[in-house]
Amino acid sequence: MRELVTVLEAATQARARGEGLLLATVVKVEGSTYRRPGARLLLSEERWLAGAISGGCLERDLVAKAWWRTASGAPALVTYDSTTPDEGVAWSFGLGCNGIVHVLLERLGPAGPLDPIQFVRERLARREPGVLATVFRAEPNTGAHPGDRLLLAPGSAPAMTLEASAPAAAALRGLAERALAAGESRVEELLAGGRLEAFAERLAPPPELVVFGSGYDVAPLVELARSLGWRSVVVASRRGPTLRAALEAADAVVICGPGEAAREVVLGPRSAAVVMTHNLVEDAGYLRAALASPAPYVGILGPRSRTDRLLRDLKLPDGLAARLRAPVGLDLCAEGPEEIALSIVGEVQAVLAGGSAAPLSTRSSPIHPRAAGLP
Repeated sequence: MRELVTVLEAATQARARGEGLLLATVVKVEGSTYRRPGARLLLSEERWLAGAISGGCLERDLVAKAWWRTASGAPALVTYDSTTPDEGVAWSFGLGCNGIVHVLLERLGPAGPLDPIQFVRERLARREPGVLATVFRAEPNTGAHPGDRLLLAPGSAPAMTLEASAPAAAALRGLAERALAAGESRVEELLAGGRLEAFAERLAPPPELVVFGSGYDVAPLVELARSLGWRSVVVASRRGPTLRAALEAADAVVICGPGEAAREVVLGPRSAAVVMTHNLVEDAGYLRAALASPAPYVGILGPRSRTDRLLRDLKLPDGLAARLRAPVGLDLCAEGPEEIALSIVGEVQAVLAGGSAAPLSTRSSPIHPRAAGLP
């Protein structure tokens, strides 16, 4: 998420300077690759501005050749294949993943209603999902061309570069609607008067970390979450000297007591709540509000015996109590606020992304599940 935010910020700054921009997006992968569809690289005519689509090997080639490849002004699809029997090709790019990466290159004009950068920025700012569906291969009879795009936000009519009467328009809209409904990105080959391939990227708002507490250990946790591009909210019953650092790092601060938390603090399906006030009475009140919310992650700092005492006093329904992560965080043998923050953020990331938090060395399957439609 942080990388995406960095790309958006770099695009805004470059446009303010009047620089030309080129966006390289991974739209399809086959086999083992370093990045997945949706990875982006932003270039000016002189340099690499932000983002990445590989470990650095493909970026060097794009910095040197991307503007030349799009000299006509039309988008171009570039394929990097490290499965080729020609070892010289793989060695020339430093590839060793044994996969194929398809990258769409687009020159970006001024920001406008169909600008992909602007659409992504709006989705993140509103904390709402959306789908960015982009054609990257198309036969002539489809009425589509590489770079044609459809933007879909919930509750709104889609906006697209295609003519509404083009055979590809309905097919692309169907792909976008499937991606939005499934909550996942998709790469599909479609039939619409001919064959076309498109990548529908499902955009999700960044995770939100809500920390209940005002101690000196809150600031490192908030700062780490922010470094990942997450939104962070600090909830405290009062302002105090130890809250100052957290105030500077957090996106929002809510001052309210435990009895007001259910009304004043909004926890949604992308929220993670961590209770760490170091006060039994306050922890109990905030914990009750957090567990009653739809937040998929609720954790509490402190030893298990302390939490068991809190739960006995609260007398929560079994279903609510079972949701609690206690003690909060992964077993990293953490000592000190910064290490504890790493432990907590690691567990939140695993829960929200559906990971196991087990060592990758014990995993026999691919690290990332294949997006729908991918080989």
